[in-house]
This record gives sequence, structure tokens and C-alpha cells, in this order.
Amino acid sequence: MFTFESQLNSCLKSTSKSFKLLFATNNQFVLPITNRILVLDSSFNPPHKGHLSLVAKSLTHKLGDEFTAHSSVNSRSVLLLLSVKNADKRPQPAKFEDRLQMMYYLAHEITDQMGVSCAIGITNCSLFVDKALTLENYFKKEYTDRLRFTFLLGYDTLVRLLAPKYYEPRSLQDALGSFFKTSDCFVLTRNDGNESSESQLQYLERMKKGMVAEAPPRWADKIFLAQGDSDTQSLSSSSIRKLIGSGDDSWISKTTPNIAAFISEQHPYKDTCTPA
Repeated sequence: MFTFESQLNSCLKSTSKSFKLLFATNNQFVLPITNRILVLDSSFNPPHKGHLSLVAKSLTHKLGDEFTAHSSVNSRSVLLLLSVKNADKRPQPAKFEDRLQMMYYLAHEITDQMGVSCAIGITNCSLFVDKALTLENYFKKEYTDRLRFTFLLGYDTLVRLLAPKYYEPRSLQDALGSFFKTSDCFVLTRNDGNESSESQLQYLERMKKGMVAEAPPRWADKIFLAQGDSDTQSLSSSSIRKLIGSGDDSWISKTTPNIAAFISEQHPYKDTCTPA
């Protein structure tokens, strides 16, 4: 297995906001034609087919002022980003080391299936604004003038990102203004029972009309919203952990074969299992 222990420990001990690029499926993560890095920022606890669907749809979706969607696939690279912010607290199963190993398998799956370079990175930042800034600082020496960062989100995460209560006493525009200068978001609808897909897809229209609290209408141009796949819209890492804990083997079909094998052999979620 690939080991990330030394790089992880270095990030955990850092007292400043930092980002470390740990691994890339290709020798060169940022190619001469790369102009956009798709950032999948998640707990990866564990990675699953919903993550694959989000990446796949973002690769073929027209983002911003790009000429066409399909001609731009090769100008994009994918970054799997894990936040290790709360390192002083014991992480919930699985351990960071196990999650990184599963991300390693996911990265290869993305490259093999979709033909794009995929990398793994870690950060000790918790806010999207800080993550975007550390990424910009990391890549700025050679690439910032031509690179844009697109964060890949589920609709529920977008709603939390734009919720003013998380930034008080700062205003939403003050808190996220710098984020939308260098970054944008690609969002898939979710089936969580709280809001219909039709209503979710109308979110940007509501924003353009000034109907989203404190969010300026111009931000709608920095958010790209698409319909999620019916078989992955309700999929989540927590639901998979519950299945594993209850001994329900249906979780196996919800992730990739390599990740399923790792979970079955290494038992990273043994602490969640219900005693027989």
C-alpha cells in the first residue's frame, strides 16, 4: 500500500494554514494545457460512487466562459482534498491514514475511467475561503495567472456555504467575496428529502432575483448547477458507515471494488459495527 504517514504528520503539526500535495496519478499534475483544477473537498469516509459521479459530471459540464464542455475535458485536473483541521481530536472512524489510502484508490479510478490527472492533497484549513487561498498560494508561482479552482459540491453543501449564520458577525459578502474572485462551484442536486430536485435547480434563478439571503445576484455566475444521477443523489459516506456497522453487505455496491476490498480487509470501521 502507498503510505502517507510522514506527509500527514507534517501537516498535523503545522501551526499555520497549509496545503500539501501528496500524490498524483500522473507525473505532472498540472499540465501545460491545464487551466482549471476541480477540487473535490470531502471527508472521504469512505469514498463512494457519488464522488465519482460528481467528478464525471463536472468534467463534461460547461464552466464559465469556456467555449465548449467536451473540448475542455483535457484542460482540467482533479484534486481530492482532505481537511485534517481537528487533528487534536480523535477522528471518527476511519483514521486519516485509512481515508488517504481509500482516496489513493479513488484517484486511480478517476484517472482510469475518465482519462484525467488526479491528485491527493491535505490541508489544515476548515473554511472554503481559506482552502481556496492556500491552493492559490501553493500554485501561484507558476500557474495562478491561468488556473481557476472549481469546488465540487452537493446542493446541501452549497446551502451551508452560503448560510450567513456561519460567518457572523461578518457579512456573507465580506466573508466569501475573495473566494468567488479566484474560485467557483459546480453543484449537483441531492435527494435528502428536504427539497425537491426541481426546487434545487431553481436556486440560481432565485439568487439572480435577490431571493437568497445576503448573496449578491452576481454570484450566480460563479455557480454551475446540474441534476445529480438518480442512483447516487441520496448516497453519503455516513449512510455507508451505517450499513457497514449493521452488517448489511449492500454497502459494497455503493463504492469501488478496490475501496470495498480495502474496507473488508483492513476493517477501518470496526468501531462502528454492532456486536452480534
